[in-house]
Amino acid sequence: MRHALFTIISYLCSMKRLKQGFIYYVLSVLLVGLLLMCYMVGDAVAPSMDALGWLFFLTSCVGHAAVVLLVPLLLGYVPWQLLGWHRVAAALFVAAVSLTTMAAFVNMQVYRIYRFHINGFILNMLTGPGARDIFDFSVQLYLTEAAIALAIAGVCVALWWLAGRLSQRWGRRQLWLSAALPALLLAVANACYVYGSFVVKPSVMKSAQLVPYYFPLSASSFMQDVLGMERHVPDLGEGEAGGELLYPLRPLVVDTAAARRPNIVMILIDSWSRRSLTQECMPHLWQLAHEEQWYQNHVSCGNGTSFSVFGMFTGLQPYYWTTFQSDRVSPLLVDELLRQGYDFRAYPSASLLDPPFSRMLFQRVPHLRVSTPGETAYERDLKIKDDLLADLPRLKAQQRPFFAFIFFDLLHAYSLPRELLNRFQPSWEYGDFARLHNDMDPTPFWNLYRNSAYQTDAMINELIERMKALGLYDSTLLFITGDHAQEYNENHKNYWGHNGNFSQYQIGVPLIVHYPDTALQHPARHTYRTTHYDFVPTLMHDYLGVQNAPSDYCCGRLLSDTTPRLWHFVGNELRYAFLVEGDTILTKEGAGYIDVTDAQLNPVTGYQVSPRQFNEAMRQLNRFYRK
Repeated sequence: MRHALFTIISYLCSMKRLKQGFIYYVLSVLLVGLLLMCYMVGDAVAPSMDALGWLFFLTSCVGHAAVVLLVPLLLGYVPWQLLGWHRVAAALFVAAVSLTTMAAFVNMQVYRIYRFHINGFILNMLTGPGARDIFDFSVQLYLTEAAIALAIAGVCVALWWLAGRLSQRWGRRQLWLSAALPALLLAVANACYVYGSFVVKPSVMKSAQLVPYYFPLSASSFMQDVLGMERHVPDLGEGEAGGELLYPLRPLVVDTAAARRPNIVMILIDSWSRRSLTQECMPHLWQLAHEEQWYQNHVSCGNGTSFSVFGMFTGLQPYYWTTFQSDRVSPLLVDELLRQGYDFRAYPSASLLDPPFSRMLFQRVPHLRVSTPGETAYERDLKIKDDLLADLPRLKAQQRPFFAFIFFDLLHAYSLPRELLNRFQPSWEYGDFARLHNDMDPTPFWNLYRNSAYQTDAMINELIERMKALGLYDSTLLFITGDHAQEYNENHKNYWGHNGNFSQYQIGVPLIVHYPDTALQHPARHTYRTTHYDFVPTLMHDYLGVQNAPSDYCCGRLLSDTTPRLWHFVGNELRYAFLVEGDTILTKEGAGYIDVTDAQLNPVTGYQVSPRQFNEAMRQLNRFYRK
């Protein structure tokens, strides 16, 4: 940006019209920046704002406007002026600024309804059949919007006239000052966000979401890992009234007499593919799946660890991640387990500090274990397995129930010793990602994964056999699942691993459950859709005595509920998707456009979003925000 401004200003002393255009750019930046500031009016974020938050928000509005409007200045104005097409350049620039300002105003209206900015879903819905069933496209609305558009266009034209008058008075000094102002404000905004995101400042993190498609700098890892700075995150408040979330919608009603409070063991396998749950690859879990409740159509709520684990423990869509983090809200499930006296134990192979699960999900857990020593994931997995094996007798002997969360990482890290790579051949010795391409044979890479899965299966079997030997198994509620899946180009679209798309090969995971209930101890295969969001209501309703309807505190349903999970949300607030009928995938990319594919990632052309279904999905998605 600095180089571009220097290039422009070098022409200003000799070219009057370029000078007028640059002054118009500065005035337009102020206009659009002021409009962006109006996003704060009436928003639930406003009560949580402080001095740093206001400094960040105001400077980010002007700085972001400067970046956006730099494009029409450099591409739609300067070239045409240099070619001598002065009227064309002026008309294009004024038109571009007018349309940008109108888009910012319409986007503000959309954001106040749906809490996200204009994207492909909105555009698809507005042009689809049935839009009038949701939106009030009355004559009065058309006239009002047309009047506003004309007013905006009139202001933009007036600013061009004002820029011409000012160009006769401004000299080199004023031009340099006006050029420095947007750059300075942009730098201040990013500096505020670097600090605010590092210390999890609610006013900074939440107000950043108001500015459309604004991605400020964040340097938390650099500040912590490279500079050695310590993160001093404020203590969690007890239900801050000024927060954006209304979670739960109604106070929880708990019938202590109905609470069964079994021991609970949650075994989570990072990057667990359904294809690996076979008799050859994971024989012990394969046998267990045939002896217990096997949910064969289970899906995660994300294609990466952060948002998948978030959904498991909160029962909320990862869409709430940033608000959850900035408001420092504790998951209701964890709070209720602790309130009912559970001994909460975590056995993480990878650190719980990054992703920040220790601060976001388990901040109220006393003496939380956040890391495990070991040079490789295999060594750490062995360590957490051995530690839980050693703790089981003590956990059985105590007078209160326990919740054990053990998180294996080997399938994600591919860190097996060479001597353990012989079961499935040919096999790579490590994940050589530089060799991946769409036409390669995935067998050696897949066999590396299967060799890792075989060792993970053996570790989990040790835990289960130990529980049985101690007499714990029959009275324990046991979940075995993956945070997300791992793709090996099954769709032949050159996708490998995870975090790439939302097909079943990245979000479809196995789920095996052992229930302590006698009536549920017979083997069964369940083919109806279940999701990671269903863990919270199943635990809260069936075992902790919570009497509220699950819709009061989560977006999931009971695992026993066979009704369809339509418009299943996966992803985060920036890049997310909805799985609709037939697992059609409606993906909102980070840039805002919508990509529609079938379950195999083949493009679906001409797809129209149902306005009624979309409106209901948005209503459900946003219901935990304060109005």
